[in-house]
Amino acid sequence: MDAKDLAKKLRELRRTRGMSQEYLADESRVSLRTIQRIENNESEPTGETIKRIAYALDVELTELVGSNLITETADLKATIVFLKKQLSKTNKRSEIKTFEKFIELLENLKEKDLSPEQTEAIESYIQYLELEKIPSFSNEIFKQKLTKFKKYLKNKLRFVPNNYYTTWACTFGLSFAIGFIVQSNIDYHSKVAVVSAALVLIGIGILMDARMKREERAFSF
Repeated sequence: MDAKDLAKKLRELRRTRGMSQEYLADESRVSLRTIQRIENNESEPTGETIKRIAYALDVELTELVGSNLITETADLKATIVFLKKQLSKTNKRSEIKTFEKFIELLENLKEKDLSPEQTEAIESYIQYLELEKIPSFSNEIFKQKLTKFKKYLKNKLRFVPNNYYTTWACTFGLSFAIGFIVQSNIDYHSKVAVVSAALVLIGIGILMDARMKREERAFSF
């Protein structure tokens, strides 16, 4: 089933159940605009969006989209299964390492309390990466996709690795302070001021990391 067929099927099922677009949006926790764009054949929904709509309509997923529209990387869970299959097919250390890192990242994401918007954005980007179209064991391509995915999480969704800001502050602040205090021609008070500034910077990094953890935006990746 292509996007046009999906649009038609969604309209038919919604009307058969006497649902307005607004009601379906509320029941599925999918935005009204997304429902409208799907029915107008203006966008291709993510796996998570389709699952929410199918659940709200009380139909099987395949009844809504057809089996040929469900890809191996339709959502987080399916992508993890796909990568584990790839992992089981190789015994090369470099490939094993890449797949394990990718799987660990996705499993950490799956365990987080993601909002529907975050889930949809992540799964849309995974589908954009088209992992299932990569030739078997093209390790360099998988590594490139993993790097792109990490950048997307950081730059677009504002996720950060654990202790990201503390690590950065320590690396920069301590290196600068040590390089400054070993200079013999600089007076004591200036050295104390620089060390104090470095400690303040590290303190800010610790506070930033604490904030990221409270907001569920920090994890291992």
